[in-house]
Amino acid sequence: MANSPIQIILNTNDFIEVWDRSGGGPAKDFFAGNDEMFVEHQQSIQKQLQDIKSMQLANSYASVSFAKVTLNQAALAKTHRPTNQMFKKDVAPIVGGGDLGELYVELTPNSIDEVTAKVAQAEAKVKYKEDKNGKNVPNPSRIRSELGAVTNISAVKPSDKRKFSIAQALEWFTNPKTGGAYLIELFTAPPPRKDWDVLDEPRLNLFNSFITGLQRLGQGLVASRVTSGRGSAILFGVKLEYSDNPARIQLSQSSTSASKRENQNKLNLNPQLHEQLIAFLDQHPLVKKITLPPIVSQSATSTTYKKDDVFTIPKAADGGSYPKICVVDGGVSSVYDNWIEDRWGLVAPGDKNEDHGTFIAGLAIIGQSLNGHAICKETDGCRIIDLDILPTEDKYLNYFQKPLEFFNELEIAVQELKARTGVRIFNFSLNIEEHATTSGYSLPAQILDKIAEDNDIVFVISAGNTKPLDVRKEWPSDHFEALKILAASRNDTIKRPGESCRNISVSALNPPDMTGIVPYALSNYSCRGPGLRVGLKPDLAHIGGSGSKHATKGHGLLSIDPRGRVVDGCGTSYAAPNVAKTLASIDHAIEGIVSRETLIGLSVHHASLPDSLSDKKLQNITKHLIGFGIPKGSEEILEGAPSAITLVFANRAINGHKMSFKFSWPISLVRDGKCFGYARLTIVSTPAFDYRYGAEFVRVNIDAALRQQQDDGKYKGRLNAIYTPDEKDGSLYEKDQIEHAFKWSPVKVYEKHFPKGVGPTTNWTLDVEYLARDGAIIPKDGVPFTAILTISDPSKERPVFNDMRQLLQSIGVQTVDIKTAARVTQRI
Repeated sequence: MANSPIQIILNTNDFIEVWDRSGGGPAKDFFAGNDEMFVEHQQSIQKQLQDIKSMQLANSYASVSFAKVTLNQAALAKTHRPTNQMFKKDVAPIVGGGDLGELYVELTPNSIDEVTAKVAQAEAKVKYKEDKNGKNVPNPSRIRSELGAVTNISAVKPSDKRKFSIAQALEWFTNPKTGGAYLIELFTAPPPRKDWDVLDEPRLNLFNSFITGLQRLGQGLVASRVTSGRGSAILFGVKLEYSDNPARIQLSQSSTSASKRENQNKLNLNPQLHEQLIAFLDQHPLVKKITLPPIVSQSATSTTYKKDDVFTIPKAADGGSYPKICVVDGGVSSVYDNWIEDRWGLVAPGDKNEDHGTFIAGLAIIGQSLNGHAICKETDGCRIIDLDILPTEDKYLNYFQKPLEFFNELEIAVQELKARTGVRIFNFSLNIEEHATTSGYSLPAQILDKIAEDNDIVFVISAGNTKPLDVRKEWPSDHFEALKILAASRNDTIKRPGESCRNISVSALNPPDMTGIVPYALSNYSCRGPGLRVGLKPDLAHIGGSGSKHATKGHGLLSIDPRGRVVDGCGTSYAAPNVAKTLASIDHAIEGIVSRETLIGLSVHHASLPDSLSDKKLQNITKHLIGFGIPKGSEEILEGAPSAITLVFANRAINGHKMSFKFSWPISLVRDGKCFGYARLTIVSTPAFDYRYGAEFVRVNIDAALRQQQDDGKYKGRLNAIYTPDEKDGSLYEKDQIEHAFKWSPVKVYEKHFPKGVGPTTNWTLDVEYLARDGAIIPKDGVPFTAILTISDPSKERPVFNDMRQLLQSIGVQTVDIKTAARVTQRI
């Protein structure tokens, strides 16, 4: 039968329509029926505000401070935020956030007086009104509603800023790979000195006291900005060195490239000096958070020699065209010179360990020859770009001395290597060790987000491996026993930066055909989610080798060592390149430039659960083990089958508009007026991130829905988010929508089988809509998205592809094979 390739919809702009986003619902009374308790709450909030004012007036640094506002769980939705009356932009602006339901507000003594006066205006006794159903309901003022939404306002205390002790910090700094700098997040950024003349007195005092306070710590102090750009957390690295130089404070980020340096100032670990520094940072109102720096390392893996014979590596065909992958690691061996297109060349030959990167490159180049199609789905052959950036541990400080300098170098390298080679898929099988007291969305994940978006590339990140003492028992065939093993496991949470929301993280599965090992089950060393409160992590899974060695097959995953010998190994590091190869192969097979959203969307949309993890009894934990599942090979993804059609809509969400694509269900899947079959819908978007808002850093939610028209003319949603519990009660609480319905996640997947058919009409619509958080706006250029819809016949018998193609042509929808779409459209 003829292939049925994925169809790009060319005229998506024809389906963009004006969308009224006004409204938001009436004010909610959080103390309905209990006016006496509301008055007590009102008095409590007023006292909390006055306590903060007293603290401000006694502060020797500045009268500006920042307070933490904690919201009622029922008030997390946008319409209930206390920003219309209590914390208005021109009085007491919200400047960021922490955990879910925590906001940070900027206050001065004068603004506290204004907020306190506003709080006093809230009525002690709420009025009632009759709703449209004739029911008597509370009708609170906006200020009463906002006041009820707030449970607590408190000054930011040292315990909010810092979770580690001085002794823990000094012990952490003994590892040279830390760089020895504290990471200091500020509530707001000091402007360049040349602009200080326009500051009002409270803000001038705030910034000046911070700079002079650091300078007073004396010789050897070095402070430098380590992040910049829209939405970046405001971070400075501060370290103490043995030096005769006066304190150096750099307000702007340096972008110089790293190089090998043999001499550097020694870190000063004098406990008294560190106590002085931390005491100052604890008390200064500008400081939001103090953390310890991350450590970059290769994921721990296990490898053994399979045989001593040197494997004959085939040569790339002259003029041959192959997918491209950049291996971000400690270097790739010259045994692959014929396949290596470019090298970054930062690390000197004597400072490299190429074992890890060479194994990864081998899976991309000759993985199928060594392991077979069941493990490596993509055809052999891959151009490698060697981003050799990670020196051996004892040489790390010779290359990277400044805070997060490794990532600065990575950003420069990605930009240049992409310009030189066009590579867009970067295998990042490195993990970040953070101090046990560090929490939240990691700085390395933030940096990888920015690099990926700025350079239009995708990092494929290994989910990380447990330490040897934390390896779980092998996955059993009995699901109840599997749940017991997971419940008893510790220290196996996904490693940083695997939570990166702009990129893909990959967990490891067992190989097939190994006696005593459950095929395609989660490998016993593979780290797992949940990550943060946004989306699924890990995103995908692939074969990473068995943690338990087989008598003859070893770990069941073969590659090559730097000398060209066959070795077997295991680790999530070795699961990532199989996913990277599929993404690179998709990118290679399609003419022109494919958007990041489409590349990620195609891999996720065509992922499936292995039999060992598909039981419904496991669905609540499966999502945290393997995300959306194992992706199909690129050829299978792009070709499709006659019994299915996949449509791709690539566009941008624009303020005040939505996409609404109306169509009829394929005629071969309609019987007695009901629609049968299976539908799967994936949406991937690139909304604005603002890391100052903590757990709420995703500022715009792009969503998609497949709806069927009802007899009254309205449309009813027919798909459920994958992994939705059967017992889900349809709760409207924000936290439930985040956990079960992918709210605020840049990647969402919905599906539904219709074995009994659904009616009453054959009229459907695919809608793409948006929701911006309180205070956020849709960018002028919109938010890029790709929506992918598949409609299929589970029996694989009916001609769904031809039915839909004819229908689309009849209603003027322009479609083209995805492989050649770039010839006629700019965005895929």
